[in-house]
Amino acid sequence: MEKEPVEGQFVNSPAESNIGDVMVVGGGISGIQASLDLADMGFKVYLVDKLPAIGGKMAQLDKTFPTNDCSMCIESPKFIECSRHPNIDILTYTEIDRVEGEAGNFKVTLIKKPRYILEDKCRGCTTCAEYCPV
Repeated sequence: MEKEPVEGQFVNSPAESNIGDVMVVGGGISGIQASLDLADMGFKVYLVDKLPAIGGKMAQLDKTFPTNDCSMCIESPKFIECSRHPNIDILTYTEIDRVEGEAGNFKVTLIKKPRYILEDKCRGCTTCAEYCPV
């Protein structure tokens, strides 16, 4: 990696600078790609989405314009890559409550909505939906 000048200093990676973690708000295809790019550069990324799953509008579409490519064929590999990346924490069903601070030094307070399941034991089989009174 080539050294890049930053305010008169040379920085090799985010770990060597004063740059902290990064929060990407919105789990659509743009947020997912931004998270992957930042995580590959060495940043710790928190991908926050207010919906129960990432994917955004693209996940609801059959084809993309103008090539008519399959939307999920493009997005599914990104979901997997994002969930497996060691530098990305995905925070779904989470909203921003408050942002404090200034450019380069923010403190963000989040509100995580309840899912009524044990997330660490969930395999996505949907069996719990049969028994859920909600």
